[in-house]
Amino acid sequence: MDSDLCGYAVYRYRNLYFVYYNRRHSFLEGLGINLLRSMREPNAITKQQQELEEIMKTSDISKALEGQSESGSLEPDDFILSERRPHRDPFIEWVYEIDLDHNIFHINGIPFFSLECLPDDESFLANISEDHYVNLACAPGCPPEHQYKKPAPPLVADSELATYQSLLCEGTHVAMSNLLASRDVLPSSEHVRVSLLETMIGQCMIRPDVVPIIYQIGLVSNHNQLTDQEWSTACSMANLAFIPQMFDDLPESIYHSKLTRKEFTWVREDTVVYIVTHLDDERCLRASISRLIDAILDRDEGPGDYFGVAFSIFHCAVVKVVKDARTAMFSHTGALQFLPPFFADSPSTPGITALARLGYRIDPALFVRAAEICRWPGGLERFGYRRDPARSMGILQVSSVPEPTIDESDQEQSLIQVAEDAPPYTNSHHTVLPPELWREIALDLHLLDLLAFGSVSKLCRTVASIVLRFPHIGGYRLVAVPKDRPGCLLSEYRFLHAGSFYAVRDRVSTTVFVGLGNRRRMMSIPFGYRLSPCPLSVRFSAKVQRDATQKQLVAIGDVK
Repeated sequence: MDSDLCGYAVYRYRNLYFVYYNRRHSFLEGLGINLLRSMREPNAITKQQQELEEIMKTSDISKALEGQSESGSLEPDDFILSERRPHRDPFIEWVYEIDLDHNIFHINGIPFFSLECLPDDESFLANISEDHYVNLACAPGCPPEHQYKKPAPPLVADSELATYQSLLCEGTHVAMSNLLASRDVLPSSEHVRVSLLETMIGQCMIRPDVVPIIYQIGLVSNHNQLTDQEWSTACSMANLAFIPQMFDDLPESIYHSKLTRKEFTWVREDTVVYIVTHLDDERCLRASISRLIDAILDRDEGPGDYFGVAFSIFHCAVVKVVKDARTAMFSHTGALQFLPPFFADSPSTPGITALARLGYRIDPALFVRAAEICRWPGGLERFGYRRDPARSMGILQVSSVPEPTIDESDQEQSLIQVAEDAPPYTNSHHTVLPPELWREIALDLHLLDLLAFGSVSKLCRTVASIVLRFPHIGGYRLVAVPKDRPGCLLSEYRFLHAGSFYAVRDRVSTTVFVGLGNRRRMMSIPFGYRLSPCPLSVRFSAKVQRDATQKQLVAIGDVK
């Protein structure tokens, strides 16, 4: 045990943080126990509030906030006054926060105990544990009376339910497959999107700088109290399901646009996201659905099917609004669990599956959206990648390695409808290829070549859009999820934040691991959780399946 560990003792009062620097003995048995004992004293909460109130009366708060000192220069009784919660850094190992606004004892940004019923020293140490994502956490067996209390749902006025009650509701707590008019059983191609979103959410849950924000969102009384940082964290998680599934280890190649805080965020032309809280409360759920319906009806778009997502990180709900020229009707899911518990045994939740499926729907604007985020003119040539236009656009040889296809009737019909759109001729004899063969060509292209291919004609764009529904990571197209998890994911709950996928690149069957690998290969996930949006860097690796059996290859090629 290092006696020289530095730490902070923090008191939160009226949304201000009084930060005291501790030079030595900041470990749990030292500073942690000392603070615990001080708050177990009779009337400790009231006395501490009075003390801080007196400091605020006799101090120039504005000047104190402007003149924040470096922690290393502080004397034991001095403090820093801050509007931002202090956090761990390379020099600060432990941060203990006495939250007098919520009556919670926090450790390293994680809420643990109720100040109104603190445990004894032994129970305090015994209930500080580690969750399945390797974060500091309160042990599952901690007595309920010692655990911190979450705020009650906000009161919902009847006026906030007016739209919900005035329109025709075709169903509540509707299954997602019914909203989408799709099968209950996910096809393999859709399973890839679900599994990748599970992995990305797991990556968020192992970040020591993201996890405290997640917990803090759970302490917010209503969505109007969310800070920009909290809103950005929540909206980024929801948005992962809807952005074009293109990620690379070269930021110069792919750049996802940043989110701007709005009450309603349109992630697609027909889909809007609304960041809220307390979706597990029925009146809050219906009020959120009502606001989403208003946002959809207020949008100056024509008749059609529109979707709204109420999202709180912990839960989500999806509403479908069918508009025609005169009327509108709606149906919606219940509150679906989105974030897995921190002591989860599976990365899967109904909410993650629902949003992944919603984002997987056919998007007429997908090709344009993909082209906008891909800086493809001259992008990869600067890094030694050479495109072969002859291979990309002229050679009509179909890959000898079975490639994935999405065999869905609506996509097949789309190909038939645009087949008359003067598809490119293949040679001087002006032979017109059938749409199916153009799809085989598209499946053999690198991502940047695929975008060039899609700009040739309406038919090529439709074909390219089908291929773009598969996730692309570092030049690999993910086409299926193995039925069994590989051994490298089974230990230490790695499968909660890492995933394996069958992939194809240059006609070669490959297994791609997302969340595992070394720092030489990192893909960027757009994620705004800081004051300035900053992507999450996620490791990935690839292993060529040199000994892949014909049965395995056929399984990859028969993706439905």
